[in-house]
Amino acid sequence: MKKLNKLITFQFFKTFIPTFLVVLFIMLMQFVWLYIDDLAGKGLDTWVVVQLLFYVSASIIPLALPLSVLLASIMTFGNLGESYELIALKAAGISIWRIFLPMFFVMLLISITAFFISNTLIPKAILKQKSLLYDIKQQKPALLIKEGVFYDGIEGINMRIGSKDAETNELFDIIIYDRRNSYMLPVILTAERGTMVMSDDNRFLFFNLYNGTRYEELDRQAGYDRTHPSSMLHFSEQQVVFDLLSFSFNRTDENLFKEGFQMLNVNELNRKIDTIVILANERIVSVQSYYHTHLRLDDTISTGALKLDVPVVDSILKGYHGDKSVVIATALNNVRAIKSTQDYVLNEMKTYKDQLIRYEMEWHKKFTLSVACLVMFFIGAPFGTIIRKGGFGMPVVISVLLYIVFHIVSLIGEKMSKSGTMSPANGMWFSIFVLVPIAFFLTYQAANDSGLFDKSAWLKLAKKIIPKKSKV
Repeated sequence: MKKLNKLITFQFFKTFIPTFLVVLFIMLMQFVWLYIDDLAGKGLDTWVVVQLLFYVSASIIPLALPLSVLLASIMTFGNLGESYELIALKAAGISIWRIFLPMFFVMLLISITAFFISNTLIPKAILKQKSLLYDIKQQKPALLIKEGVFYDGIEGINMRIGSKDAETNELFDIIIYDRRNSYMLPVILTAERGTMVMSDDNRFLFFNLYNGTRYEELDRQAGYDRTHPSSMLHFSEQQVVFDLLSFSFNRTDENLFKEGFQMLNVNELNRKIDTIVILANERIVSVQSYYHTHLRLDDTISTGALKLDVPVVDSILKGYHGDKSVVIATALNNVRAIKSTQDYVLNEMKTYKDQLIRYEMEWHKKFTLSVACLVMFFIGAPFGTIIRKGGFGMPVVISVLLYIVFHIVSLIGEKMSKSGTMSPANGMWFSIFVLVPIAFFLTYQAANDSGLFDKSAWLKLAKKIIPKKSKV
């Protein structure tokens, strides 16, 4: 039996590891295409791009792992069935439950690892991914000056070059508008040719200009409104220095992103949930004690115009001999103030409720990944034994279709949880509730040698249902 356990385990991991890497690579390419505009043309260091892709790879494991388990399970037991090894095992008196037993313990190990990944690795990876992606988005495009087009990438500078010499890197027909000192009165530099040299630390750009003119308009002096003072200087050689500090890649403190619900583990989410409930209850108690109203965390916002019932007002003020209009105006102002306060508090309650839903959804998501891997195995393994097909043909199509169903149902559960039509617990476990009956059904069919995908079995069933035509 040890050889059987080793055989099944080896066959599974031989399929699972490359499948997982391929699925991870495909999903990673989807991220690259989504953010290609933010990454391209900014002169990013290779190590920065590698770090970003590594963090993204870690964060998309919850998407890749269930699909990989499903596909590897179908292919593993499909290959065993296609090579008649399953038939030989069953002929030897080994039940399907005993065949699944070693993989069951392997899946428990994968599920525990998946929980560790979801609870520890993914929050840190998402934190680093969000902060690094934010810094990349803030990064200015690399210094790229095109011929015949004004370039404004350097702060306070607009420049245009007529042409470039690809061999000598010389620039010709240069125009520079320098607005660093005054936006309204720029310094205009023109030159027949020039060269650009970067400092050793890439901090400064030295622009050497030859055979040019420097033109500058000066501020008007008091009492000389009709004059336009200016200065013009012809030079044979002049150097202009540009500070490229804004082009350097700077990292933001990661603690600024740490409070997001995706960056927290189970213990931190529990503390956040408790804090939100305490803050909401304290706010409710403070309002109730002042206005003697009854508010709850799940109250909804109600608005409407204030109306007075004239007969009721007349009966209340029947014995009052003063100015009734003053009393009515004061009462209306008090009611409006109370209603405004209650609406504001209800808005606060809605914010607290939305936050509470998101944190509770994330808390349940830490566990759904582990259970999803286990359920996917009990769908894929029986399915493979029934269809008895290995390779990357039918198993890939079936696993992708099943995974799409799983993903759509998961999204439906999340949407219903966010909208409040379903509790966060039911919404996040909704996909598991849908897939568990399917897993039980397929496992039962596999254990009883079902002909679920056997054409002859369906033809026999059709002959039993459809009555034969009587002969005349």
